[in-house]
Amino acid sequence: MNKDLTEILISVFMGALGQTILKLGAKKLGTISLSISTIAKDILHILIIPEILIGLILFGSSFLLWIKVLTKSDLSYAYPMVSLGYVLVALLSKLLFNEPFTLNKIAGILMIVSGVFILNR
Repeated sequence: MNKDLTEILISVFMGALGQTILKLGAKKLGTISLSISTIAKDILHILIIPEILIGLILFGSSFLLWIKVLTKSDLSYAYPMVSLGYVLVALLSKLLFNEPFTLNKIAGILMIVSGVFILNR
């Protein structure tokens, strides 16, 4: 596997993992209003949840690695790989949150993976 592909896949994985960990944090958060009168309090409340901080760190790291990828790779090669994040989130959601894994999801995952493969041949 070439270095560019490895960096792309790591970036996508960190983004998907970050999203999943943010969901764990959101479940602890409950509801927030994010209205003008409560925005400062709401942001502070959000940022004290460890899972949300970890998710943000993963997203930030994914973003920085993605910028590095974009300096070296064709966008038409790299960007379709981002859709693999949907596959990872679906799998992690099943494992961590016991979300349904339907035949439609499996078909969609197969289409995404096939599409990425075809685009990058």
